[in-house]
Amino acid sequence: MTAALKRAKPSPFRDYAAYLSRLRRLVGDSNGDAEWNNRVDAALNGQASVELRRIAPVEIRRKFGAFFTGTELSSKLIGTCSGFGAKSVFYDPTCGMGDLLVAAARKLPLCDTLPNTLRQWSKQLTGTDLHREFIDGARMRLVLLARQRHKSQERLEASESEFFPNIRVADGLKETDLYSRASHLLLNPPFGQVASALGCEWAGGRITGAAAFVVAALERAKSGTRMLAILPEVLRSGSFTEQWRKRVCEVAKIHLVQPYGIFDDSADVDVFLLDLSVQADNRTPASCRWTPPPVTCTTIADFFDVHVGRVVPHRDEERGPLRRYIHPRNIPVGTEVTRIVEKRRHSGKAYQPPFVVIRRTSRPGDRYRAAATVILGKRPVAVENHLIVCEPHNKSVAACRSLMAEFHTQGVNEFLDQRIRCRHLTVGSVREIPLNSFDQPA
Repeated sequence: MTAALKRAKPSPFRDYAAYLSRLRRLVGDSNGDAEWNNRVDAALNGQASVELRRIAPVEIRRKFGAFFTGTELSSKLIGTCSGFGAKSVFYDPTCGMGDLLVAAARKLPLCDTLPNTLRQWSKQLTGTDLHREFIDGARMRLVLLARQRHKSQERLEASESEFFPNIRVADGLKETDLYSRASHLLLNPPFGQVASALGCEWAGGRITGAAAFVVAALERAKSGTRMLAILPEVLRSGSFTEQWRKRVCEVAKIHLVQPYGIFDDSADVDVFLLDLSVQADNRTPASCRWTPPPVTCTTIADFFDVHVGRVVPHRDEERGPLRRYIHPRNIPVGTEVTRIVEKRRHSGKAYQPPFVVIRRTSRPGDRYRAAATVILGKRPVAVENHLIVCEPHNKSVAACRSLMAEFHTQGVNEFLDQRIRCRHLTVGSVREIPLNSFDQPA
């Protein structure tokens, strides 16, 4: 041959092969003692993720979206839905090592023998992933679960590779036959940023891949299909994802939207659980409650105008009037700041004191979800966009002091923990904060 053969790219997870060999030996080992059960428990409860973190740097895992769901989170998601039976067919288009499929299999009935159970589960459990290592591992873990649940000394005459033919290497957005067969879609899609599709009506520019994956899956699934998904918190409560939420509500009926917390200790991202049914041309806004209903008591918006600071550092040109300039690093939390040394030129809007600013970066577990500072003085102040500005309607210092005290209460922490768990507060979430103990200005 005159043309050189094109060499296949090595798998980014090829070093995972050693762990898969251990799983394969476990599949064939005798299951007559406690030690075997202990090893299977480990294989089904987090060991796969630990081994992946050991052999693959976090940069590689982020690039390929390789973050396994884990037992606790998988069980929590599957537990939001009930009524699984012999006719239930599950499809996980990004199955990884099969955590969600394992959680679903725990709910499925057993047949009279181990081989019959595996044949039945093979009809009901389907999945795809781009990486052969994960597909092999998912199949072996399902075989281990079946063997453990049967508590039988029965040995398999067939290799685990002969079961689960519909758990295979493929692109989860192209397997139309698996979508059409599924009664339940299980999703923990990649969270990384991707370019929105040409002509996309609900987003432009770069978006989280999870948003695109959910919409694509909904558009491929048949009416009545149940979707259970683990998604980044920003899709539930972010202001820039409102159009995505509207699109989901157009094609699905929402059963549950439940904040969860941190995905795991290796992926420092807050997530929520979503349970919905595919329903073409659904137009029932009342069923699409993503965040707690608006409070009916007095809120910050009744007494303050709320805005994001206008200075975008490293992008805005320094031209225009020379202004006093604040950003999160030069104003201490819980203080009143009158003297501002730092200055910059800014041609956009500046804010006239008194006003309150809070840090936009905020997450559950912080001492204050709304970490506030009162800004005083007589000259306008340029404010960085990592701060949210609250301007009192009555222009009083007393109102600003009362608001800062209110921000630093457990009630505000609890409200924001329910309203928005992603890393950046939005203007909308701040406007909705109820003023329970607020000393209302005259």
